[in-house]
Amino acid sequence: MKQHVIQVTEQLSQQSEENQQLGKKIQCLEEEMAQKDLMIEKLNEEVHETTNNLKLAEKQYDGLKDTIKRLQEEKESLTKSNDELVSRIVSEKEKYMEEMNEMTKMYEQANQKIEMLNNLHEQERKRFMWTSKPSTSSTTDNESQDTSNYSAQNGRLFGGSGIVLPSEIKHKIAAHPCQVTCVRYDVSGGDAIATASEDSSVKLWNTGTGNLFKTFRSAGRQVMLGVDISGDLVVGCGTDKMCRVWNTRTQRLVHQLVGHSQKVTSARLFKGSTNAVLTASSDRSMKVWDISRHTYRQTVTMRHSSTPLCLDMSYDGISALSGHLDGGIRFWDIRSGERTAEVSNLHSDIVTSVYFNPNNNVEVISMGRDNCIKVVDVRKVGKELYRLHHNGFHIDVNNAASVISPDGKYAAAGSSNGQIFIWKMIDGQVEKQLKGHNTSVVAVAWDRGGSNGQQFASIDKAGNLFLWA
Repeated sequence: MKQHVIQVTEQLSQQSEENQQLGKKIQCLEEEMAQKDLMIEKLNEEVHETTNNLKLAEKQYDGLKDTIKRLQEEKESLTKSNDELVSRIVSEKEKYMEEMNEMTKMYEQANQKIEMLNNLHEQERKRFMWTSKPSTSSTTDNESQDTSNYSAQNGRLFGGSGIVLPSEIKHKIAAHPCQVTCVRYDVSGGDAIATASEDSSVKLWNTGTGNLFKTFRSAGRQVMLGVDISGDLVVGCGTDKMCRVWNTRTQRLVHQLVGHSQKVTSARLFKGSTNAVLTASSDRSMKVWDISRHTYRQTVTMRHSSTPLCLDMSYDGISALSGHLDGGIRFWDIRSGERTAEVSNLHSDIVTSVYFNPNNNVEVISMGRDNCIKVVDVRKVGKELYRLHHNGFHIDVNNAASVISPDGKYAAAGSSNGQIFIWKMIDGQVEKQLKGHNTSVVAVAWDRGGSNGQQFASIDKAGNLFLWA
């Protein structure tokens, strides 16, 4: 029994120890639970704070979105206002430029009228007083000798009082170091004549004194093939596929007309206007260029299967005439660009020159490498009226140019033997032969004369320019 009590006592003691250990574990677990509760509470606080921060961030994001939207609307409004302002400025600038162009045009027209009145006054003063001796005289035949004697006794006048047949050389000018390709008088009536040359230059000369007063050059070493001059503008075209427009007053390059794909063979300013240029090119096209504004624009293009080598414009400014590589000539309406008439195979070789009769728009002449000049009636669809020719008349250059006198009574052209032939337009008979050039004559020009009355000029392969009286 005692032993049983002892065993029970031991068991109770063990149970008590186990209870104490369990109590300690329970206490530890309770402490851990308390710590966990603290952590949970802390985490809940952090979650609550994070939730608040998130809500604040969402509010800030919504605010930023509203701000961005408002800024975008303001930007669009400002962009629209800026575009309207730019458009208004551009419009005002264009209007201002148009007004400036109109004022400049009026100013230039006024200056031209003043210059014309001054020229008329000077012409009246000099009409019967221009008696200076020739700088170099030519006496190679009896006719020239007789004329020289008459000049020495009476003082040979230029053509101030009307159209006078040239008889003697007043000025021999070594114009260029190589072949001169084209010569043109100032069609506005000034005392200037322009020459173009293979030396890439265009030069302006005073017809009264023979002095050089302006030189225009192009970049590179291309050949200048054509030239024209009217008042303050001079144009030159060449093998670099461009036509240049210079202002003779400022001596500045105004335009470079770019659009042809091959060399430009000829160029003409519109008669009675300096607002447009007509060009012909080896790309088988002719183009009309509007140069009335600071930026040029191409308005009309005329095309043909044969290369145009030369051109001229009627004095009414409506029709154009072109001479071609196939020996034919074509008539064009400049306003529409349509071909109005065609004369195929007029010449048996290439056409080097075409020219409207200044006194009769329905009559033209064309010169070809077949050594003859043909007079054509436009009304009869290019019917050949008669030929101007001579046994001693020969053409040896592709840019040889003939001309009709301003009164329409005579035609003139130079020959490869250095002579100049003048025919009567009424019957085609040779009226006069002029001698003086020692090499082939390339082209001639004939004008009514400016204030000094000088009317006739010729150029040759050696680069010489002769002004005749």
